[in-house]
Amino acid sequence: MRLSSLIFLVLVLVGAARAETAHEPVVHGFLNAHCFKCHGAEKEKGDLRLDILAPPPAEAKRWIAVLDALESGDMPPKKEARPAPPDVERVVGFIADALAQATPSPSIALRRMNRTEYENTVHDLLGIDTPLAELLPEDGSVQGFDNVSNGLSISSILMERYLEAANTAFDGVIRRIPPLPVSTRHVDLMKEKENIDSVKEKKGGTIEVENSFVKFTPGWPPARIDDAHPIEDGVYRCRIAVWPHEPSARTLVLAAYVGPLFGPGKQRFMGMFDVTGTPNEPRVIAFTTRMAENDTIHLVPWIYPEHITWRDKEEPRPGIAISWVETHGPLDQDFPSVAQKRLFGETESQSMEEGTPIWMRHRKGVKLHNVASSQPRGDAERIIRNFAPRAFRRPVESSVVDPFVNLTLERLDAGRSFEQAVRAGVGAILCSPQFLLLNREPAVDDFTLASRLSYFLWSTLPDDELLRRAAEGKLHEPEVMHAQVERLLGDARAERFVRNFTGQWLGLREIAFTTPDKQLYPEFDELLQESMLGETRGFFRHLLENDLSVRNFIDADFTVLNERLAKHYGIENVKGHEEFRVLPLPDDGVRGGVLTQASVLKVTANGTSTSPVLRGVWVLENILGLPTPPPPPGVPAVEPDIRGATSIREQLARHSNDASCARCHARIDPPGFALESFDPIGGFRDRYRSLGEGDKAPGGKVNYKLALPVEPGGELSGAREFADFAGFRQRLLENPEPFFRTLATKLLIYATGRPVTLADRKAVDAVVESARMKDLGLRAMIHAVVENPLFRMP
Repeated sequence: MRLSSLIFLVLVLVGAARAETAHEPVVHGFLNAHCFKCHGAEKEKGDLRLDILAPPPAEAKRWIAVLDALESGDMPPKKEARPAPPDVERVVGFIADALAQATPSPSIALRRMNRTEYENTVHDLLGIDTPLAELLPEDGSVQGFDNVSNGLSISSILMERYLEAANTAFDGVIRRIPPLPVSTRHVDLMKEKENIDSVKEKKGGTIEVENSFVKFTPGWPPARIDDAHPIEDGVYRCRIAVWPHEPSARTLVLAAYVGPLFGPGKQRFMGMFDVTGTPNEPRVIAFTTRMAENDTIHLVPWIYPEHITWRDKEEPRPGIAISWVETHGPLDQDFPSVAQKRLFGETESQSMEEGTPIWMRHRKGVKLHNVASSQPRGDAERIIRNFAPRAFRRPVESSVVDPFVNLTLERLDAGRSFEQAVRAGVGAILCSPQFLLLNREPAVDDFTLASRLSYFLWSTLPDDELLRRAAEGKLHEPEVMHAQVERLLGDARAERFVRNFTGQWLGLREIAFTTPDKQLYPEFDELLQESMLGETRGFFRHLLENDLSVRNFIDADFTVLNERLAKHYGIENVKGHEEFRVLPLPDDGVRGGVLTQASVLKVTANGTSTSPVLRGVWVLENILGLPTPPPPPGVPAVEPDIRGATSIREQLARHSNDASCARCHARIDPPGFALESFDPIGGFRDRYRSLGEGDKAPGGKVNYKLALPVEPGGELSGAREFADFAGFRQRLLENPEPFFRTLATKLLIYATGRPVTLADRKAVDAVVESARMKDLGLRAMIHAVVENPLFRMP
């Protein structure tokens, strides 16, 4: 009976009864040789008997567990004979095909925009830059991404927020008062004695040299240049004259922020700039940005490594000298604004009408302006009918637009002003399903493809070129779609793809969630954190632009560095923090691939210590595509001992004595142990740092001690041992296929906005095989995703 059940199972798995004679010996032989000993009649390990296991879908969860164990190499156990890889691949194929047939494949899911896509779309639609995302609640994450339908619910509260965001966006379209003439507010720092004295009194560490204000203290609080602030909102050109004071061999760097006088975290990062020049010829840093009334420039010196050690008295003390600062603007002089002309059009019937007087300290008799029309009904209908197709990202029937036109005209009939009526119509469009929802159409036409492509690579609505190709009915053609993908990737807006995808796949969005302990890691600062982000984004961008192989994510002989990160990695002769450049890595170094990049190593740590469990889970889920179940209830987490008395390996060995924990930890811990060679800020180490037991650190100018040695060795499934991180990485390179499939899966999830399930296994494999024809280039893999049937499913 058991044999007949097994034969029946085989028939279901292979999906072809006529193949019984060919398949029975292979599958039965495999199960008999490697599985029945522990999962058969004589022994039922793990409450799993394969000889009587019902075929899928009735036992789908159990078969998924079997599939997972075989693919990961967890089974058969390492003490048992290992099956030949082709045999494993064949049996895995049978199981996967049967499960895929029994697992429904969801279509491209109807979903709303996430808040990032909403802000980008409204900005590009209206031509504004008013912050909107912060008005909306955070989006849920499914399979690692916040643009997946299952995590994007709609509630009454969310609709209220959308209405608020639509009103805020409409306000951003209209300029209420004529701008001031362009002027320059210039501040020579040493003429502002009152400001300088207050800084001295609070923090110290400032002197006057060569008519410049020199700041020695790194980090926050910044040097705040209040008197250069604009007195009205607008776009301003900011310039800052700086030079290095006693820099020694260092390249000093200045971080510039713009924002309110007070309120930590509300300032916008403008960039980090190398401080060069001389007192007579300082470097002039320049950038253009929107500034609100009374926004000011915040200048934060980062003087590494001066601030991580106690300075000997005879050592020169480097500082950043600030000679002068100025703002020039407002540069946006259009009245009405460009955005208003775009939305309302330019007709003789429209005008800016003076309204309510307002008080302004620096201007007399100012009145707010409203948009008026001598032909309000005609202008209002024209505006709504022109706006709707652009907002809905496709041509629309008159009957679809009529309700929005009627709402607008009803507001006029009720006595509302022309502007108020248009606000109601535009707001209704921005809150409508046709605007908020993607993939609404039952059939996939060229306009649907245009939106899918633009939200994949730009996180915003299609531009005129995409819509024109869609209107011609040519976008679905392979050569046209290929050309459009190339065009979109070559556009500046593709940076949104770089940031959004790496921010979620690699967790870069979480890099600021933890702050490293200042006593254990005094070399950490915000400059290092920004440099970490610059490396990983630059690395991904370099692979994308040059269509380099995705193998480089596992190991590469180059990376993207600036001086700050190069010093952190122990790489010499890299000068300048401002410019990131592609550089070869030393042949004898440990760096190479994303697992050695400080950004990834920081987001997988807690700031004070590292955990092989957290890092191991991260590697399994994001590199190997092996989701890990949560720990059993009641099992406490393992907390590393920062006193340096007990090693993390010893703690995990005791923890894994629990039978309910052992199997998962056999899979989780080895990758985590390999990454123990890197500390919470991505520095390489062979000993842990401690605030308790340990030896004095070399140089003696830090508070921490050197404690227990790192033990980075381990053993992967299939008795694949490694002694250190380099050995672990070599094991990944020996079998890179799981990573290729994982990356393809991540790209498909992000591109389609829907979960990828076991039913999509062949689609994932198709992406990998298509990219393989071009040496698995990252750009080629993106083309393969767009060409994949999943991307074009209704």
